[in-house]
Amino acid sequence: MAFKNNPSRRRFMVGTGAAVAAAFSPIGPASVFTPAQASAANGRLIPAGKLGTITYSQRDVPTRVGIAASRSLGVAPTMGYLGGPNFPKDPTDLGPLVPLPGGWVELFEFLAKSGFKQIEFAGYGQNAANPGGDVPNPAPGGVTTAQSRAAYLAYARTLRGFLDAYGLEAIGNHGFIPNTWYGPNSSGGTMAAQDYERLQTELEFAAILGTPFMGTGNDPTNSGNRNIEPWTVAGEKWEALNTISRQWGIRLYTHNHSPAYNFLQDGPMVTVTQDRVTGKPIAPTQVRGESGKRLMQHYLDVTDPALCVIEMDVYWAHVAQHQWRWRYDWEGNRVEDIFDPAAQVAKQPQRYQLFHAKDGDATGEAPGVGNGYNFIPFGDPRSDIAYTSFYQGVGAKGHYNSNYEQDNAPGGTADPGQSLRFSRISAAGMTALRG
Repeated sequence: MAFKNNPSRRRFMVGTGAAVAAAFSPIGPASVFTPAQASAANGRLIPAGKLGTITYSQRDVPTRVGIAASRSLGVAPTMGYLGGPNFPKDPTDLGPLVPLPGGWVELFEFLAKSGFKQIEFAGYGQNAANPGGDVPNPAPGGVTTAQSRAAYLAYARTLRGFLDAYGLEAIGNHGFIPNTWYGPNSSGGTMAAQDYERLQTELEFAAILGTPFMGTGNDPTNSGNRNIEPWTVAGEKWEALNTISRQWGIRLYTHNHSPAYNFLQDGPMVTVTQDRVTGKPIAPTQVRGESGKRLMQHYLDVTDPALCVIEMDVYWAHVAQHQWRWRYDWEGNRVEDIFDPAAQVAKQPQRYQLFHAKDGDATGEAPGVGNGYNFIPFGDPRSDIAYTSFYQGVGAKGHYNSNYEQDNAPGGTADPGQSLRFSRISAAGMTALRG
């Protein structure tokens, strides 16, 4: 399969952003969209140009009919609360009931005016009634055709224009990664032709957006299997995928949840007689010994630093610290070995290009029991994740692309403005982080 030449992402730019901006008037009262005020103090731990969000946090917004589209259709817009004059300093100041943004144009305007600069996509679709329409299927029935590819890439240019209109930059996405493997030790040893064509289409879409990264919301392989062998093969797969993507000037990243920082099973079979979490006696049980290396660290060890980078979800890394506290060594002993997320990054900061800046409120559960945290907006006073010390501890200050995420941000029909209010709170919290 022949690779494409490396095209400049900038040649895909859509004219001038001003032309797009002129086509859409502001969507609400200025007080609703007052950007978070940056402190005059020095030492921002998240630079203004790297303050981002993943649109999974606002996933309810693109799917609803926006203000402009509601007006055009002659239907009532969705109403909700976006915050009053003392918001977000006073999160209880909900403000008046107002029409809520919907679709990409209105969401981008809102996020830009809240202080965000970078956008990580969690899918490209929106309600078809909104400006730009819905994203076309790039591969109907699993097959990429010339027509489906052209329509899909035209949508990318539209989306790029919307970003440019509000001074936003695409930093990544959680999207398509082939299920078939392309690596010397993978099943079949090659990639299905349909997956290869789809991957090329997705890479061109990402190049049009101008993003340097394209990724997935998943681990490099099944994190339920902690044996060393599949993680080594996964490294070969992702090196091969990145060899393809770098032809477009894009690096592919994997994401993590807490299982990715569990202990790698890389030793001999051993007999254990203590419960891993409680330390209480158990009947002799055979398990595979663990050296203390974490799954994601092995992935980094077996992949080329020039090719493969990852995105750490800081919340889930702290859940891993809570959950995966004890291991069985190569002699079968129960050993306490507490995970340090900041130290993990500091070992090789250039491998960690993106963070999910997701905050957590401690549940009070005992170590090893449950997740240990609940989702909250970034910088919420209930926060029990020490983000100041985390950013101070990872090194390479200002290097990381930090994207606010909150899995439970949408408020549903009971509070349809919640995800947008939480975004404003989080932008202010990320802006205020100093060290």
